[in-house]
Amino acid sequence: MNELDEIRNCLIEMKDLSSLMVDLAFSAVMYNSEDIAEEVYLLEERMDELTLKVKRLALLVAKKEEDPVKLLSVIDMADTNEQISDAAYKISDLILRDVEPHPIIKKIMEDTEEELGRVTVHPASLLIGKTLKQLKLPSKIGTRILAIKRGTRYIYNPGKDDKIEEGDVLIAVGSDLDKLRKLAGEEVEEE
Repeated sequence: MNELDEIRNCLIEMKDLSSLMVDLAFSAVMYNSEDIAEEVYLLEERMDELTLKVKRLALLVAKKEEDPVKLLSVIDMADTNEQISDAAYKISDLILRDVEPHPIIKKIMEDTEEELGRVTVHPASLLIGKTLKQLKLPSKIGTRILAIKRGTRYIYNPGKDDKIEEGDVLIAVGSDLDKLRKLAGEEVEEE
């Protein structure tokens, strides 16, 4: 893969990452979720890595370009995505710093029927080896998978053909995440 292809792939991941981070940051505040706020923190670290990689690659490509000034737009795009991720981090940092949400945010939380969370897929899970299409989570349990964290890699907006593997961390939204937790093999506390 050449440097321009690597830059392209990085910028696509950065776009997906910044979009997910904004969604997660607002959700962290709405649901007062340290779990999700911590996920934003981890994603922000990944964004920092990608920003640095794009800038390094752009410098390598600039040596070969007739008009290296054109690469400034690539660096600008990386910086803009970095700024979006920094803003998302600042939003979720309210939760990590234990800042009490304003009453209007609490009102929004009360009016929202969905919750957002992280669910880890355990060894005995019924989800393992199945595609999202096979699982039909939105229709069966009212849950959508926003991202799959597999090791240090993220699959953003996973498609119907993406398979669930043991150890995956599912970032999901739905009206009853406890159903997903049970399917994933997590212990769920009864209320």
